Amino acid sequence: MALYRFLCALAGLCCCVGVYADTVTDSFAVTATVTSGCVLGSSGAVNGVDFGTINFGSMVDIPNHVDIASSSGAGSVIVTCTPGTSISLALDYGLHNGSSSARYVSNGTTSLAYQLYRDSSHSQVWGTVADGLAYNIASFPSATQTYTVYARLFATATMPATGTYTDTVTVTLTY
Repeated sequence: MALYRFLCALAGLCCCVGVYADTVTDSFAVTATVTSGCVLGSSGAVNGVDFGTINFGSMVDIPNHVDIASSSGAGSVIVTCTPGTSISLALDYGLHNGSSSARYVSNGTTSLAYQLYRDSSHSQVWGTVADGLAYNIASFPSATQTYTVYARLFATATMPATGTYTDTVTVTLTY
């Protein structure tokens, strides 16, 4: 009898309907939004980057204009932006009451006139948005750009006082 019960129990297990698990699926969205953006300096640079110094050199007198072109780390402006971004790149007129006619380097008591240009022929003063002399780019390219600043120290008929003459020009990038 015990064998009979065992066989019936075994038969019952064999005849049991299998247990099935149910599967449920759903989905979620993944997005990324790229907005227009720019930095002064190379990609990943932080604002406040130092572009270096445009240096006219040492001289005893200035009978003729002194023209120089900036280079990377020595006055050139480096910009990185999202491709296609419209930008305006402006240079103010410095610390010594400069204008679109002339900027000034000063040794504290004496000033010498100079100007900054966007072109090597010194015909396009690089100025501010307010005076319409900023450099405007309708669609920024896909790579970091280095913009050369062409500088001219104006000739003077008189011997300048000795000393180191300096100015600070602020670069403003608007996008």
